[in-house]
Amino acid sequence: MNLSQLESNFESLAAEDPLWTVLSDDTKRGGKWDENEFYKTGEGVIDDLETRLLQSGLSLGGDSAIDFGCGGGRLTFPLSKHFDTCYGIDISTKMVAYANQRIARGPNCTFIVNQNTQLENFENESIDFVYSAIVFQHIAPRYTLEYFHEFSRVLKPQGLFVFQLPSRLDPSFEGNRKPFRRLRKRFHYRCKAIAQRIPFFNSPSYFEMNAIPRERVIRHLEKQCSFKVLACQDFPAAGPAWISRLYIAQKQ
Repeated sequence: MNLSQLESNFESLAAEDPLWTVLSDDTKRGGKWDENEFYKTGEGVIDDLETRLLQSGLSLGGDSAIDFGCGGGRLTFPLSKHFDTCYGIDISTKMVAYANQRIARGPNCTFIVNQNTQLENFENESIDFVYSAIVFQHIAPRYTLEYFHEFSRVLKPQGLFVFQLPSRLDPSFEGNRKPFRRLRKRFHYRCKAIAQRIPFFNSPSYFEMNAIPRERVIRHLEKQCSFKVLACQDFPAAGPAWISRLYIAQKQ
């Protein structure tokens, strides 16, 4: 799925159910999320993030932070409590509008629509912290690796880049035991992407799931992007079918 299709899919999903699009609990689909309950889940994620950083001898705070793939600001608002300014970036105009309508939850937040891999709103070495969770799994790996370069550009020296990303399908998960499971999933997504490009063909919007092997992620960050990976932790945010990691990397 290219970025144009990703944007189109998330615009459509956000129009249908913005909270479920961000946090896809099937029991909450169809407008069943209570908004306060939804935003409360984000506070728990950021509290956990602060704990993980402290365990690695790091602190959560500074002048400026980015929540990449911010959606409706679920993580942006609690993250902003630790920074003077917090930027929420999302590919979906509707998601950014939704977050802006709730700006009272984080008055020091600024929400930005960004629909390519260049973060043109940010100067070189201008940001202290970048965070992203349950986002890169929906982006094709070729774009994810480009975004890594941009985060290296905008982060200050010693700035932190913390993100979640699946590394592979979990072979112990029953649904993954079928032969050629990964190839079949890729073929499935490829067919969906092609169908969306056919004029007048009513192909439904969908989430694409992607993974990048841990070794490739670390190699790319350290060899291509001037990061040092300080920690790579289990972080089961992608559902039971996936082995998912939280990476803590520091700009050198």
